[in-house]
Amino acid sequence: MNTQHQFIPSPPAIALILNAKAHPYIFDWSKYRSRLKLSKANKLFNINVINYFHNNSLFFSIFAVRFNKPLHYFNMKILKINTVLLLFFLTNSLAAQQIKSFSLKEAIAFAMENNYTLINSQKDVESAKYRVKESTSIGLPQVSGSINYNDNLQRAVMIIPDFFNDPTKNIELQFGTKYDGTLGISASQLIFSGEYIVGLQAAKKFLESTDINFYKNKVEVKQQVANSYYAALSAADGLVVIDSTLRITRNLADETRQVYEVGFAEETDVDQLELLVSDLEASQDYLNNQLLIAHAFLKFYMGLNDADSLFLTDNMESIIEEKNNSGILTDPFVVAQNVDYRSVVKTKELNMLQVKLAKSAHLPSLSANLNYQTQAQRDQWDFFKKEGIWYNSSVFGISMKVPIFSSGLRHSKVKQAQIAYEQVEVLEMQLLSQLGIQFSTAKNEYMNAYAVYLNKQKSRLTAEKIYKKTTEKYTEGLATSLDLLNTHNQFLNTENEYINAALSLLKAGEELEKILTKSKI
Repeated sequence: MNTQHQFIPSPPAIALILNAKAHPYIFDWSKYRSRLKLSKANKLFNINVINYFHNNSLFFSIFAVRFNKPLHYFNMKILKINTVLLLFFLTNSLAAQQIKSFSLKEAIAFAMENNYTLINSQKDVESAKYRVKESTSIGLPQVSGSINYNDNLQRAVMIIPDFFNDPTKNIELQFGTKYDGTLGISASQLIFSGEYIVGLQAAKKFLESTDINFYKNKVEVKQQVANSYYAALSAADGLVVIDSTLRITRNLADETRQVYEVGFAEETDVDQLELLVSDLEASQDYLNNQLLIAHAFLKFYMGLNDADSLFLTDNMESIIEEKNNSGILTDPFVVAQNVDYRSVVKTKELNMLQVKLAKSAHLPSLSANLNYQTQAQRDQWDFFKKEGIWYNSSVFGISMKVPIFSSGLRHSKVKQAQIAYEQVEVLEMQLLSQLGIQFSTAKNEYMNAYAVYLNKQKSRLTAEKIYKKTTEKYTEGLATSLDLLNTHNQFLNTENEYINAALSLLKAGEELEKILTKSKI
């Protein structure tokens, strides 16, 4: 199996559309494409510069005009133009597309900082911290200032009897001045409030619950990244097997056709080998698509740009060995430290505070306030003259609010909070039973998956040995094409079963690790 896998999705490449019929001196790049052979590593890495420029969606029409020049003159000129264009767009493409290599641990660490869900979850924690500050500030002194200015454009007129001269007659009076202004400052302090005390406790508990959920999301993202990483590795491993088998089968089919043409082989032998080639090509296309999908999911969970390319440095065998040596089967399962259980416990504590908050509405609240203001009244606009008089006033007061009767409103709120708390208690008991079953199931599935993996590993080696031996016999004329077909199918099935067994084992290990993960809060 390969030890490193790189997959670079072919970006929209550059196709040079040349009018070859009208201009026969144009250099035709496609003729040279088939002459360039890729190494096994380049096929595996999918780094194919020729394909890159042959399949791009940008189109250029280069029109050549016949001049009185030799043929090689035009060919060399156009070749230079093509080369400059290829280098120019290759440079721009590589600048926009970054190739990033990741081991499994590096991919998980990168996701912890860039995963979209975790970014929002981190913001929830920050918001909860400010919620605690908001709740705390309610019980601290509150100070505010005010400035009021009035221009009495038309003062009100009051009619009263003329008590000083003739009470039977009325006189018209206007009170106040043309202009008046007021400066004031007020301060208030909450002395006692049951709702404030419980609300502050609830805000702090909400912050703890948010921290737990953030850590829980980290555990889930770790599993998502790991499983996507494993899926990409399994698709790449399957593609390696298909590629190597396809190359051997194509060579064998070509050799058999040559033997058939000289009359030393049957046509059915050629047909069966060509059928094998066709099946392998279909499998190759399928695995290429699976590899695309696996990398797309991995980049999404990691928070990478879709245009970036991945180079995966780990392989399934080394990860399985590391996981098997990590003592995953001997780690104790402590329910009280399980992330899901801790999350439910925090929710339960928060609901209990909601019950206390509803009950605290029956308690009185006590607060103090202090107000100070200064006022000026003028018939002329001269507020800033030193000789102007300002009249000061101040008030200090204490107020108490005592709840007496609410027609059952507060009682109903308390009952609703108690029911919500009881529901969380039932959820806690359910989760305790469920986690025990999940741990036992996950441990047994991991052990079974490991046993299957060892069995498929042995079967794979045996099938590969049989297939190679049958291939040698077929080339020597000691085995029929039917024998080769049967052993070929057996070989591919065991390879596929081995890769699936390795993938199942790794996923089972991730599930077991998730349950065993201990909460840090």
